[in-house]
Amino acid sequence: MKKYILTILIAFCGLFSAQAQEAGINFLHCSWQEAVNKAKAENKLIFIDFYTQWCGPCLNMAQQVFSLPTVGYFYNNTFVNLKIDAENGEGVALAKKYGVRLFPTYAFIDPQTEELVHYSSSRQTPEQFIQTGKCALNPETRSPYLIEEYKKGNREHAFLIDYINYQHTIYARQNVQTAFNELIAGGAKLTDPDVWEVFVNTISGFTPYLKQVSDNYADFCQRFGKKAVDAKLTKETTYGDLTEIKALCDFEGKAFNCRLIEINGLIQAKDYNRAATEIDAMIADTTVNQQELIQRLKFIARIGNYTYKGEIPDAWFNKCVEYLRYIAYNQTDRDDAYIHQEYAAALEEVVRRQAKGKPIPPCLLSEPQYGKKTYSMRPDALKMKPARKKK
Repeated sequence: MKKYILTILIAFCGLFSAQAQEAGINFLHCSWQEAVNKAKAENKLIFIDFYTQWCGPCLNMAQQVFSLPTVGYFYNNTFVNLKIDAENGEGVALAKKYGVRLFPTYAFIDPQTEELVHYSSSRQTPEQFIQTGKCALNPETRSPYLIEEYKKGNREHAFLIDYINYQHTIYARQNVQTAFNELIAGGAKLTDPDVWEVFVNTISGFTPYLKQVSDNYADFCQRFGKKAVDAKLTKETTYGDLTEIKALCDFEGKAFNCRLIEINGLIQAKDYNRAATEIDAMIADTTVNQQELIQRLKFIARIGNYTYKGEIPDAWFNKCVEYLRYIAYNQTDRDDAYIHQEYAAALEEVVRRQAKGKPIPPCLLSEPQYGKKTYSMRPDALKMKPARKKK
């Protein structure tokens, strides 16, 4: 059995590889002055990705966003692009000059004056990141203008929309919420298409606006479609007070969320047996969207959630290993390194516990009851190569 586990652990080592970035952003490897000269000659702004070598979101953006063809096409044709380590070489002085305190920081510089004209930060989706670049091109959507105008008291409808969207890109949640309240107070309605879009994209949590959507569910569904309305209600009730959520209207995803919140409550109360019974029932239920369940199970079954808090009952540890195997076998995104890392960590913990005389989790001694029976990196959409016909 030990050989089986060690073989799997070794196999995991070969699963992770960096994505090629030829189609993504073309970052120049040159001095600051050379970049300034090139930007002047091409009449372009300079885009700088300020990063550090220890910054997780920086690496995520480099691998998952900067490498995309759509992102590369826009940034390569619009800016002179630099990737600068804020803790080494010229990067130290440049980071200080442009007031960089968070990583990653995205700075857009006018080469004529070498002044910062737009600033953003944090992990962003590809769509958000392209929009960040577009905002740098328009003087009225650049961060200094938006911040200064807001301080001056500008509360015009269109301006507040731009201001809220910008604050959202830098994860300034309180600023987003305050400005959105001002937008509504100024006469905007949640049923206005542009206001609804901002609400969906930037306002999170159980707010009075979510209650308004629930109270007027049929009207919002008619205006924006049931799928979009249900998606927003589901997203914002993933966590929260169960009584408040149950008081909302019926929508697709409500029962699922309530059930998972109840399961988390059982785990917090250390009622592991009931929690396991509920989770097992959801895995066995063919009407439950298993991919959505897997996304939630990732955080419920993490061995690391419990090991740093002390020993947990063997039965619950064994169930967590079983759930992590179910996730690793059945998540459709086979390129998601997280699922393999968590399962590998669980197997390592099994080996450590074995050394202390703990038994091997029963699930590892038999094939899975639900889902795929064997582990494979092959995507579901990839069919097997047909066997050659004998001549």
